[in-house]
Amino acid sequence: PIAPPLCSTSCNMAFSRFSTAVLCTLVATSRADCSNAQWTQAYSPEVCHPEGPTAIVKCLGRSGEQCGTRMESNSRVGPGLHSVSIKAAPGPGVVSTFYMSTNGGLYDKSCTHPWVELDFEIMGNQAGATSKIWTNMLRGTCQENWKWITVPFDVSKDYHTYAFEITADSISWLVDGVVYRTVSTKDFPDVHAAAKQSDSFRKYASVWGKSSGDAGEGIPAFRNALGALDSNTNAFPLSAAFRMQ
Repeated sequence: PIAPPLCSTSCNMAFSRFSTAVLCTLVATSRADCSNAQWTQAYSPEVCHPEGPTAIVKCLGRSGEQCGTRMESNSRVGPGLHSVSIKAAPGPGVVSTFYMSTNGGLYDKSCTHPWVELDFEIMGNQAGATSKIWTNMLRGTCQENWKWITVPFDVSKDYHTYAFEITADSISWLVDGVVYRTVSTKDFPDVHAAAKQSDSFRKYASVWGKSSGDAGEGIPAFRNALGALDSNTNAFPLSAAFRMQ
C-alpha cells in the first residue's frame, strides 16, 4: 500500500484504525512527528513526539477526533517474532494497539476485500491489578476470531512487551515472553498462506478513542468493553508510550 500523505498540524482528523475516510488540508512541508527510518506516522503529527527510542502518543480530549494517531512500519515482514513495548493509555474510551495486517492497516467496513490481521487491542477501560486484553485474528471478509487474555499487571502503569510469533503452522500472542494464546493456521488457508510469506504483513501501532457521541466501532462485545472517553476521569491529555522493536 502507498503510505498516507504527510499533513501539517492544520489537518482535522477523525480517525481510528477502523476508519476509511480522512479529511485533511495537505501542506507540502516537513514535519516534526514520530516518523523515522523504520516507521511512518500516518496523520495528526501534533499528537506524537519522540523521546529517545520511545514514541509518546497523546489523546488530547474527550472526543475521537482529538485522540491518537497510527504508525506503520516502512518494511514488510513475515515469519518470526515481532514485538513492541507499550505503556498503554488509561481509562475508558481509549485503546493502545499493536497489530499486523496485510491490507494497509484499516478495517474494511464494506467487508468485501479479504485480508489477514493480528491484533492486540489494549483498552484503558480494562486496566487494573489484572488487565484484560482483546486479541483477534481477522481473516477473509471481516471474519473475527477474538479472545480475551488476562495478564497479572496494570497495562497502563509500565512498559510491557507484546509480540506475535508467526510460523508456517501457527500464530502466537505473547506478553513479556509468555505465550497467552496460540492458533493453528491449518484450518485457515488465507492465514496459512500469509504466514509463510516473507513480506505479507506490515506492523502497526496506534492510539484511538471514542466518546459516547461518536459512532461505535467493532462488534458489541468490543464496544461494551471499550467504554467512552467522556466518562474517563483521568487528566487529559492521556498518553501512551511505544518502544518500537
